[in-house]
Amino acid sequence: MRVPLMLRWDGEAFTPLPYFRKVAADSFKSGETYRLVEVESRSWNSHKHFFACINQAWKNLREQEIDDFPSPDHLRKWALTFTEFCTVRQFDVKSSAELVRLVNNLRKTPDYVRIAVDISTKVVREFRPLSQSLPAMPNNRTFQRSKDQVLDVLARKLGVTVEELEDAARRAAA
Repeated sequence: MRVPLMLRWDGEAFTPLPYFRKVAADSFKSGETYRLVEVESRSWNSHKHFFACINQAWKNLREQEIDDFPSPDHLRKWALTFTEFCTVRQFDVKSSAELVRLVNNLRKTPDYVRIAVDISTKVVREFRPLSQSLPAMPNNRTFQRSKDQVLDVLARKLGVTVEELEDAARRAAA
């Protein structure tokens, strides 16, 4: 995977900044034509604000929920499984014994997974959060959409508005 290049426009041509000259020389052939697309970088302030909100939500969980969410990151991943930023697999099983075996196997993963079971229909759904890392979500629009959806899930869980959650995070950071 190529790293994004930083270029300077001088009115006639784009020139790689000094650090990126070797990367450009190694990546491109002289005389060839390449497509240039501006990518809106992810905002560091938005990133910090998001994680401050996650921490604030985690600190305000009800006492009986603390064991379910041992860390703010666990809470974030849980919330992602209620957004479009997760993968969902559905399994139809034939028996209760098969259902139990499947659920136990799905829980053995080292990654976070939320499992929903409908005992009456013997359907198991597995929800895995997608990564919000910079390589996985390099542009601000995608990250902002995931951020908005996660904060909405957390605000509903806490019984507050998103604005109240964001204000609490700002106050805690001050």
